[in-house]
Amino acid sequence: MKKLLFLCAALAFGAEAWAQKADTLTFHNDYYRSKREVEEIVPVTRRNIIMLGNSLTERGFWSEYFQDQRVLNRGIGGDCISGMINRLPPIVEGQPRAIFVMGGVNDLLFSKISFEKLVSQYERLLDYIAAHSPRTKVYVQSPLPVNEAMNEKLLKGQNPRLAEYGKQLRAMAERRGLVYIDIWSAMQRDGSLPAEYTSDGIHLTGAGYKVWIEQIAPYMK
Repeated sequence: MKKLLFLCAALAFGAEAWAQKADTLTFHNDYYRSKREVEEIVPVTRRNIIMLGNSLTERGFWSEYFQDQRVLNRGIGGDCISGMINRLPPIVEGQPRAIFVMGGVNDLLFSKISFEKLVSQYERLLDYIAAHSPRTKVYVQSPLPVNEAMNEKLLKGQNPRLAEYGKQLRAMAERRGLVYIDIWSAMQRDGSLPAEYTSDGIHLTGAGYKVWIEQIAPYMK
């Protein structure tokens, strides 16, 4: 039943987002609002590490993968960079130890946003963290590749765009003195997400999450 509800939410998002195809992306529905409320029941503290992102982050069992750390999952399916900015206040209020950010793929897939505008929004997110929780260590995670063959209607031609976005995120992170974690290189094969790492071309299987975990594990200590 839970899988069915999540699938319905994802399908609803896809239809709404494709109908928009605006110059920037905003996304809110009942699932998004209720998931945010549920997450915010648990207050963030200085001892926490935050995983901030969209459905890719949400589907990871981070507190179980890193049981010796106090990891809180703040991923919500369908979220975009502007949505993550709006969710930041209760997160940075707790002054967490670290925030691992992964976002922007939904923006690229479901809107006509330019790289310049998207990176500018990402910078606003980072500026907000720096201003309100300056001692928090921020890690910029690369986007992940997709498997275009599994969903050509949505994903055809997207890997080159995602790779370019990753380059721009790396440059931004280096300019700001932040750690950029290159998960893309470890997960891609011939520039694509291998079939064994994904269930639908975007979302990850256990094997895919294992690669992700291995890449961020050194920074969790």
